[in-house]
Amino acid sequence: MSDGTEVGSAFADSSGAFTAPVEFTRIEAGRHTVVAECGVRLTGAVDQVVTRSSGGQTGTLVILVFFVLAGITVIRFR
Repeated sequence: MSDGTEVGSAFADSSGAFTAPVEFTRIEAGRHTVVAECGVRLTGAVDQVVTRSSGGQTGTLVILVFFVLAGITVIRFR
């Protein structure tokens, strides 16, 4: 569980070891505590980092528009 939401499940092997994939339903930047309860309470931390937005083409569009307008200006005043 993380912040009261189930993010994964797992079964322990005969020695008590387990591996659990963790899948968050929401991406929220910051540190999140993950808790596993199996007779004892185990805690760990996961850091979520947002590295890129889906609208990353804005800079390219601005540069393209600048050069188109500059080209029109040069042709017009030639």
